[in-house]
Amino acid sequence: MVFVMRKLDRVPQTLGEKLRALRRGQAISFVMLEETTHIQKRYLEALERGRYDELPEPLYTRNFIRAYARVLGADETYFLELYEQESGRTDLLAPHRLPRQRVKRSWLFSSASFLKFSSIAAIGTLFVGYFLWQVGGMLRPPHIVIESPVDGFAADNALVAVHGRVENDDVMLMVNGHQVVVNDDKTFTTTVDLSLGLNVITVEGTRRYSQKATEYRRVVFDEKDGGEVMGISEVSFVSK
Repeated sequence: MVFVMRKLDRVPQTLGEKLRALRRGQAISFVMLEETTHIQKRYLEALERGRYDELPEPLYTRNFIRAYARVLGADETYFLELYEQESGRTDLLAPHRLPRQRVKRSWLFSSASFLKFSSIAAIGTLFVGYFLWQVGGMLRPPHIVIESPVDGFAADNALVAVHGRVENDDVMLMVNGHQVVVNDDKTFTTTVDLSLGLNVITVEGTRRYSQKATEYRRVVFDEKDGGEVMGISEVSFVSK
């Protein structure tokens, strides 16, 4: 008795190899398959050989695979998944016949991560900007308005009334080194003793953590004259 050693075929790996193995296993020829599926023989051969550049658009190719698998009694979904995997590397599209790239999950994750990072960065920027604006407001010196006396005022009385207002809350006000109470309506009034000659009235205001604001008024005390001294114009000094 003579024994003939036959080389076993390798295990089918690709979509085309698995379709060909199923077809041959059921002794179905291309002619029979063409009559049953109504798919041209050249497309059936191209599908088994993995020549995707010879196949029509992917939409039609998927329909070919469904019909092919249905005739052979195979799982359509399984073969469609194989096609999706392979077409991501070799599926060619007419008319340019360029490789059709599949969207990778890493690209989607990168886009989502970028959007998430951008949103967080925008919120962080707004928060920092608001914080700096608040800090800047705390550090800015308060605004003081002295309504009387005007700068260069000539007084004929040793007492002069200093009246004004502030435009910020919680201002600690000092006039010539003496603290003055600020009313609820943000106004203040106090009197200052004058010496003969030129007097400089210093009004200082601070808030917690803020810089100091300073306003000056020059008043000339002359018992013989009153009103505004000619030649001294109104000047306001602010030191920060």
